[in-house]
Amino acid sequence: STGDAEALFQKARDAAKALEGSSHALSAMSSAANSITGSGGGRSNYYITTVSAGNAIHISCHKKAKAADRNHPKAPKSEWEGASLRNSRVTCNVILPMVSSKTSKVPLVAVETALTDHNAIIANTLGARPKSILWNCLHDVRFLLLRMAYGEALNVDCGGGSSSSNFLLALYQLYSADMFALNAEHDESVEVSRHARGLSAGFLVGVDIVDGPDFNRHEARSKRLERGVADAAPMAALCSILFYNADIKPYDNAKETHDLSGSQQHERKAPPPTRQWELYKSKFLVGLIRCAGHRHSLGLTDSGCVTSRGISTVRKNVEKSRSFADWSGGSVDDAAADSPSSLTGSAQTKVPSRRTSMIDEYSGALRPMLTLYAVFNQLSKEFVLGEDDGTEEFSERLAAKLESCYKAEDIHELLQIAEINDVGHDVICKYFEKGATS
Repeated sequence: STGDAEALFQKARDAAKALEGSSHALSAMSSAANSITGSGGGRSNYYITTVSAGNAIHISCHKKAKAADRNHPKAPKSEWEGASLRNSRVTCNVILPMVSSKTSKVPLVAVETALTDHNAIIANTLGARPKSILWNCLHDVRFLLLRMAYGEALNVDCGGGSSSSNFLLALYQLYSADMFALNAEHDESVEVSRHARGLSAGFLVGVDIVDGPDFNRHEARSKRLERGVADAAPMAALCSILFYNADIKPYDNAKETHDLSGSQQHERKAPPPTRQWELYKSKFLVGLIRCAGHRHSLGLTDSGCVTSRGISTVRKNVEKSRSFADWSGGSVDDAAADSPSSLTGSAQTKVPSRRTSMIDEYSGALRPMLTLYAVFNQLSKEFVLGEDDGTEEFSERLAAKLESCYKAEDIHELLQIAEINDVGHDVICKYFEKGATS
């Protein structure tokens, strides 16, 4: 509605005003200009990508084992060598602090110490302290979801780790990101938090602008805006679910029950139907489809991440998950190496063969972003900040949705699994081509 559009515009405008001229804005623009989907050369910002085998350990037990390994009289071991042996020989080099919002009895000082150790390892890995702990965490989750959307085998990094284990990691990282957003207002700058909280509104306004009847997409600045909408789509969707997956009063639809002893128990609430993702998921879908087209025009056929073992996944033969169905045999992505500019330029659009429809021609390039949309849609159905009860079951459902996407025999089945039933194939192809020619 007009009122909703005005509210989104005002929210986006307020965030833009807060960012205007700030050091964080300059850093963010530099990062965007040199992003993996941008045209820049060297990148001025680096981030990490984390995977997990999902093994939890109490921090006190880890410290005791660490001391025992270090002081072993015959075979002293490093902290992570010993941890790997106790972790079914799955390689590890960091512990992500996980504290329940309701039942944890861990002292606050222990939590702060664990977070300090975690951030120190991130800084050592990057070679410098991240410019923003919040954005480092958000990009980490984005990379993880992107790698899963491309069907990349995550266990090559550390020797183990299922989809459910890594979704569990992503969920706890989102809980941490919310805490980092609150801390950023005091420890970093208020602009850092406002940028994250205002990103989804800015993205939705951008989608409306580039789809408007008066938008002239042939101007240079219009092309930049289109590319910005395409590149921002995954992170905007993530921030929407993180910050706006509940009503303003988040506990209005929560219920309390009592067990036989009379003590109160909190019943887990479901996200409301008025959450931002549910209201605007068609626009997030459009953005992700544009992103698919833009990534294809740049010749990107995988996540582009580099594993901890130094293996660049920019290779054509990157290892895929075993359940990832083979769609090879006719899509434009299969021919990307032979004609990388087939969808770039003003009118250089690949003509589909007579044997297949346009949607089938584009299926390989569309597949990752449609899978990512399905994951975001499932994430939005259950994720609520402060509600970490049942997180393991939630990660299992996310993994089941991802596996269903992997096993889809073709793009038509994937569209059904992703619940994209009210968008015509011609519309999908139109936005893919707009992304490719932006």
